[in-house]
Amino acid sequence: MLPKGIPLLLLVLLMGSCTSSNKELINVPEETKQIDEGSCVTIPCFYKKTEEETYTLLWFKDPKFNEASKMFNGTIVYSNTDKRPQSLDYSGRVENITDATSQENKEDWIKCDLRITDLQKTDSGNYTFRFIGSDKRFMSKALSLKVKDNPCKVHIETSELKNPLNESEEFTVRCSTFGSCDFHPEWLDHTSGQKQEWTSSLSTDMIIETEEGKEGRKVTKLKLKVTWKDDNRILSCRPAKSEDSCQIRNITLFVEHAPQETKATVSSEGVKEGDSVTLSCTSRGRPDVSFSWFKKENIEKSQQMSDFKLTNVKPEDSGEYYCEAKNKHGSNESNIIVINVKYGPKVVTYSSKFTLFLFLTDSPRSIKIEGTTSVKVGTPLILTCSADADPQPHTYKWKHTPGLSSVPLSMETRQLNIEKVTIQHAGLYTCDVTNAIGTGSNTTQINVLYPPSNLSLTMKREVREFDVISIICTVQSFPESHFTVTGPLGGLRYIQENRRNITASADMLTVYLNVTESDAGMYTCRAENQEGKYDVKKELNVLHAPKNVTAKIKGEQTFGNELTLTCEARANPAPSSYEWKKCFNGQLNNVEQKHEQRLRFLSLEISDSGQYACIARNSIGKTESPCVEIKVKYAPNIKIVHNMTTLTQWNWEFPVYLTCSADAYPPATVYNWYREEDNKTALSEHQNFTVQPQNPGMYYCTAANAIGESRSKNIMLFTGSEYEITHKK
Repeated sequence: MLPKGIPLLLLVLLMGSCTSSNKELINVPEETKQIDEGSCVTIPCFYKKTEEETYTLLWFKDPKFNEASKMFNGTIVYSNTDKRPQSLDYSGRVENITDATSQENKEDWIKCDLRITDLQKTDSGNYTFRFIGSDKRFMSKALSLKVKDNPCKVHIETSELKNPLNESEEFTVRCSTFGSCDFHPEWLDHTSGQKQEWTSSLSTDMIIETEEGKEGRKVTKLKLKVTWKDDNRILSCRPAKSEDSCQIRNITLFVEHAPQETKATVSSEGVKEGDSVTLSCTSRGRPDVSFSWFKKENIEKSQQMSDFKLTNVKPEDSGEYYCEAKNKHGSNESNIIVINVKYGPKVVTYSSKFTLFLFLTDSPRSIKIEGTTSVKVGTPLILTCSADADPQPHTYKWKHTPGLSSVPLSMETRQLNIEKVTIQHAGLYTCDVTNAIGTGSNTTQINVLYPPSNLSLTMKREVREFDVISIICTVQSFPESHFTVTGPLGGLRYIQENRRNITASADMLTVYLNVTESDAGMYTCRAENQEGKYDVKKELNVLHAPKNVTAKIKGEQTFGNELTLTCEARANPAPSSYEWKKCFNGQLNNVEQKHEQRLRFLSLEISDSGQYACIARNSIGKTESPCVEIKVKYAPNIKIVHNMTTLTQWNWEFPVYLTCSADAYPPATVYNWYREEDNKTALSEHQNFTVQPQNPGMYYCTAANAIGESRSKNIMLFTGSEYEITHKK
């Protein structure tokens, strides 16, 4: 007997003209995910590498096979081909995450995760991955996604926001949610000491107010007076108390301002005659700034570009240089860069009153240095120096310049021989050739090829959630290394751009990351060049306030029984104290109890019924749980209700109407009426009972629920010479 689903699988395989099974080639979990509206979801997926160079990759929602076209039709969520374009409903919300190196020891698998952000109700459906090659076609199993209603989904109202802003300008931005949500949205407040708090009330550098908006929406307003430092500042809004980072909505501020932090740098400190040198200028400003370069001795503008390149420099190029950044809001000058061009001896002239003598040196010329200019670590380096000189050279001297200063070498022969090259041997090598007339020289650059070394991963080991951290990788290598930084979620380049920023230079990669709880774990920095690769790892611990705080009930909720409420939470560090509250008249009040994780009832009373909530607290913050309700079950407490005006007199001519009133939980479901004179036979099985004057006697009722049965007190009717009506136990 074939398992359920195999016939369809066989049909797909036959249509693909392939003998392999889907299970071997595509891995998508066959499960159901329920996600709140406005959040995000990542559907894990892997497929095996094939020998084909070109193929089509598709993600479908609710695909159906068309017999006529022999193709699957449905909503195309992701596509790598223009022939089958992505649906506009998913434009800007979908990311295909692929990383062939993410699975260790599984080099033949390629990741094909699908990530959908800002989930809509219409995104609910079955999602499958489709691989189409030249002669093979495969369809994965379906993951069922159900997007739940989320009354607290937030929206930043940008229609009234002026962007860009001007410096010192005050602005207001609104974040709203549906009126059916219990709380107003929260803004992320960057307070002093780098502490960050989500709040919907007054804060330090921002004024935050709540109001009721159009169509009953709950609105939280943020007011801020901006400075130039707020340019590119990210403001974040989320549903109140939400721990889902995907529910956060961001807006980036753009603040127009005059240039600030203008800085000039130089590509090389030691500049010799004939060299090329580049001066670079950077500055912060909005709108974009223009640059002008100046030489201090010359007030004329030299060049109007951020980079000022001097080629084939001469001694007269020496001097002090600075740049100026300018836009419509103003200008700002940089620091001074001093260029000192070094040069060798010149032709010497001597003059007298009557005669001008010109002495030209006939020192060695056309000096050549022969040998390889790129050499691997551990291999030999041989350089040979030759010159055209008359008379012949009698001395050869070698100098090594690994950095800014030269170091004379002991070898004084035409040939420089280094048996095993190390990293320190890289740099400039100068050969000085001397004959009886003078000295000439030539210089060559030697590059030492070596794999990445001294790899360093610099990052904080412990941070708070929503902090912005820097992850810095530095390395020494030649040629330059390619950096890859991976975290617990895979490559950092696949994290949403509003949570990370990456800058890179020759030997350094810096990643700025807005940390969430899911970013905790091991981080790896890998540097790789043609000579080899090197990894270094560090672990990140993300501290956060308690999350998923719940109060759980253990025990039977029956009168007299023992019952325990336990406060459970996920927190880092673990909760240090707990607080229990009970709802009285719509307000939560503290329960008189030690700050313990468990609230114990040794013997339940009826008064213990009600709604309870717990608060878990650690050094980062506190979080309150949803309320849980205790309903103490107890047998009926019975009281007979009658229509008599007094207990001592009653008109014999009228019947008495009795009600067996039972206070019980669960409610009483079985009622019986009896007369004491004949208590074996039930007179009625209804809650209400009527006694006629001709049936005097002592009456009582019983009531029962799932917990037990109770009996009322007796009531005596229509007896006594004065028609007394009395109660008897």
